[in-house]
Amino acid sequence: MILRKRWGWLKSTIMRTRVKFCGFTREEDIQTAVALGADALGFVLYEKSPRYVTPERVAQLCAHVPAFVSTVALFVNADEAQIQSVLQKAPIRSVQLHGDESFAFALHLQQMLNIPVIKAVRVNAQTDWGQIAQYVDQLSGVLLDSDSAGYGGSGHGFDWNAIPQPLRSRIILSGGLTVDSVGEALAQIAPYAVDVSSGIEVAKGIKDADKMRAFMQNVLR
Repeated sequence: MILRKRWGWLKSTIMRTRVKFCGFTREEDIQTAVALGADALGFVLYEKSPRYVTPERVAQLCAHVPAFVSTVALFVNADEAQIQSVLQKAPIRSVQLHGDESFAFALHLQQMLNIPVIKAVRVNAQTDWGQIAQYVDQLSGVLLDSDSAGYGGSGHGFDWNAIPQPLRSRIILSGGLTVDSVGEALAQIAPYAVDVSSGIEVAKGIKDADKMRAFMQNVLR
């Protein structure tokens, strides 16, 4: 309850769009992201992803993340025991669920593990905006991504006009964001945060320092 109230207050008072860079596999990329002012760094714990890192590797990478920068572990259809196992091995500060997990499971996980949980939703014609509105203030975050055949980032965007106006400033926007499109996203949607992976890479899991820098500049301008 305290976590939920605190998060609601933050979302209503802090205006700057937060930035999460996701899919890290190398120490040097983490150091660059931190120096540029990224708010959160994501690590993919989904074995079928080309950006997958083991829990042990996540622990090594997290050693390069200073205080006040959040570490986020991304899971796809993992059960509670699997998630707990990772949290015991690495200093993760938030969990992101990117599979077919229900909102109810996400909320249960947040309450049982006492850790912020973000639930990703793939936007399509069947998206239940009423359900998203119900949970957006109960969970630590709801992330909107493009629909794709697989799980995780597809590198493609979706029609932002589909997002109901009352939700726009309360969600995390993802899905094909790039250096060129993030400024438009902020102007049109003004989301609470943006989440990017492929848009700041030279190859999957390998970040591009110049793209990261330009992305941050376009968010902060």
